[in-house]
Amino acid sequence: CSVIPSKRVIRYFSNRIGKVNVHTIRCKRFGANLFNPVRDLIAIFFFAFTSIIGNYYYGETNIQFMTDRKEVLWGYRLAVGAMVMLGAKANLELVWALADITMGMMTICNLAAILVLGKYAIILLNDYRLQRLKGYDPTYRSSTIPHIASKTKCWK
Repeated sequence: CSVIPSKRVIRYFSNRIGKVNVHTIRCKRFGANLFNPVRDLIAIFFFAFTSIIGNYYYGETNIQFMTDRKEVLWGYRLAVGAMVMLGAKANLELVWALADITMGMMTICNLAAILVLGKYAIILLNDYRLQRLKGYDPTYRSSTIPHIASKTKCWK
């Protein structure tokens, strides 16, 4: 069985056995098994690998949307590589602190985007609801909302 340990569990085991890892916690809590280390290794590898690939792709696509400059993209790639190496070698507390900081920065960026784009989302939501009330299958056309048509280049 797979369990994500709580902070209390991690603190409990780190005070008693020193360095903490998922396998140690699972063995202490659920008993040792010949296949536990292999299963844990495979699960953690795929979780980490897919997280890195997914977040890298998310960042790269956003950079390509904002600028066509190749040096910005290469700077991003180098920064990602450095962070992956740091994450593999650094102290666990430092890694989690950096993760918290970057998540906070991403949250601030997302909140800023919501503030800027929120008024358009409300206008489009009202148009969607109006179309539903009329019994239509809602579709967006820039001609139906002329006061924001110039700001929606991708919809014709």
